[in-house]
Amino acid sequence: MGSRQPDKYFVTALLILSGFGLLMVFSASMYTSSVESSNGLSLFLKQAFFVVLGIFVMWLVSRKNYRRWNNFRLACTLLIVTILLLAAVLVVGMEVNGAKRWISLGFMTFQPSEFAKFTGVLYLSTVISQKPEVKKRFSKYTLYCIVPMLVICVLAAIEPSLSAAMAIGVAMLFVMFFGGIPFRFFLPYIAVMGAGIGALLIKEPWRMERLNVFFGQNGLNYQISQSLLAIGSGGIFGRGLGNGKQKLLFLPELQNDFIFANIGEECGLIGCVLLLVLFGYILYRGFKIANSSKDEFGYLYTSSVIALLGFQVIVNIGVATSIMPVTGMALPFISAGGTSMVILFMMVGPIVNLSRGMHSGKRRRSGRQRTKRGQK
Repeated sequence: MGSRQPDKYFVTALLILSGFGLLMVFSASMYTSSVESSNGLSLFLKQAFFVVLGIFVMWLVSRKNYRRWNNFRLACTLLIVTILLLAAVLVVGMEVNGAKRWISLGFMTFQPSEFAKFTGVLYLSTVISQKPEVKKRFSKYTLYCIVPMLVICVLAAIEPSLSAAMAIGVAMLFVMFFGGIPFRFFLPYIAVMGAGIGALLIKEPWRMERLNVFFGQNGLNYQISQSLLAIGSGGIFGRGLGNGKQKLLFLPELQNDFIFANIGEECGLIGCVLLLVLFGYILYRGFKIANSSKDEFGYLYTSSVIALLGFQVIVNIGVATSIMPVTGMALPFISAGGTSMVILFMMVGPIVNLSRGMHSGKRRRSGRQRTKRGQK
């Protein structure tokens, strides 16, 4: 496998996407940077560093046979480390806007909830591929799948970061779905997750306020109003790179959660459509790589990571266009964020390695297809 070349189309699309994202971060952050640090390039240079670091990490991970990640002891170790990091951030984490989500490392900050996405997908992919009894016995499924994931999601939710907890939980659902877990096993997990989200919405009035605004009550949300104004003013062709107005401190976090608004304003409808086409192509190539896997672990890990990327794209763009309630979820490979960028590239590293052998052998059946076949 090491002598074969990776899927150049998948890798090229990722590089184009991250390059475009870097350009958008530069445009969206130059005014904010000049105000905060008198250097209009500060946020851009920081993001460029993480993009380069992420690409290096992806290259490094892609050189390792992806099957080596299918190690139960390694998966459990990473799971424990993740839980400890999520607990530590509640004690020693940096508090920003009333939330503790980051651990300061001096030269950068680290967000454990982003690492938890990788750990969760890797752990469940390993468990389901190595312990087939989780598909047959609800007690084993609960012990090996539900309990660890609930611990991670709860720790992420009380930072508080409901969006991170939701992303982690959805990623786990993807692994279990692709792995062929019976639907009747899903129901308690979905019920607990739904009850937890409901409790958090009731506990925090500002979350309920966002929900009420989304359903047309209590006026308009300022960020959503400005986001829609930005996208609408971009028209078909956009105002042009650097000519957007929302970056002039009108729309907070423009380079992060609402970067799609900046894309709509400066690149117009054509730029938004081309971005969606690029995302769609990456998802298509990703699932094609997943279906080329000759083992269950490769299929589960790859398909779940790709599905998670698609979920984050839908939520981020849905929020920016007022299709969904406001929640803080980054646009993959586009939004500013050091931990998120590096972890994303690390997550696709095993996928790039798997793609080296995608043109050899026959197409495999998915976990759910094999489960149905075995029941006949």
